[in-house]
Amino acid sequence: MFSVNYVNPNEELVFDQRQSGPGDTKLTQAIDTRVVELNDLRNIEKDFTLDVQGFKPIYFDLDFDDFEDDRALVSNLYPKVKAFISRALGAQDCLVFDHTYRSSSRKVKTLHNRAPVKTVHNDYTESSAKRMFELQTNSKPELQDKPYQFINLWLPVLHKVEESPLAFIDLSTVEPDDFRKLKLIYPDRVGEISGIKYNPKHSWFYKSFMTPGEGMLFKVFDSESKNNIVGVPHSAVDLHKSNENKVTNTRSSIEFRAIVFKE
Repeated sequence: MFSVNYVNPNEELVFDQRQSGPGDTKLTQAIDTRVVELNDLRNIEKDFTLDVQGFKPIYFDLDFDDFEDDRALVSNLYPKVKAFISRALGAQDCLVFDHTYRSSSRKVKTLHNRAPVKTVHNDYTESSAKRMFELQTNSKPELQDKPYQFINLWLPVLHKVEESPLAFIDLSTVEPDDFRKLKLIYPDRVGEISGIKYNPKHSWFYKSFMTPGEGMLFKVFDSESKNNIVGVPHSAVDLHKSNENKVTNTRSSIEFRAIVFKE
């Protein structure tokens, strides 16, 4: 069994992201902790898709290890990630625009360096996704009339994931009322994401002990989505105490954010 932190829908939901470095693992103090059963994808012979479940296991070797050099990371990996996502999803147009390296041991703390997020959330609301889309396509007007999706590529790096694995709620078990607006305070602006409230219908999945070369694609917004279900809820999760094992390495991972345009 695993512990997850849903949001408490009856309290104000705010997270301050003005600090550099990993910061707090919880997006809000207004949490509702639940113990849930996680289905291990390694034990399931089933096809997962972004359109149905909202996530998809993949294999992609970055062939890179200088994750503390943001400039080198952008110049070397963004083109590779763009090509990979385009191939994986059959997309002609893909724009990689951001990344986060999650490690508590990074020497230099930056805004690209975060702790694993242990609050159930989705990266956007409908309004914040539209604002980000307009910002990223401002110089590309030829793309602005196309349907689009925000897609994240999540990859463990340096070593096996022994704690705080990333888990997902099957999108087909999510309901519109599960989504709550959560305010984010940045150094230069105020934004919002979706905090997720508890629903006993939720079905959770993760992939155990992922190693570099394994990864997950997941959908955090779809311009053609309906009924306020904008993207797949996800969270880093904790092993329930009865299942705890000795941890050699804290989790190190990287996630890339992209816009994929539909034809």
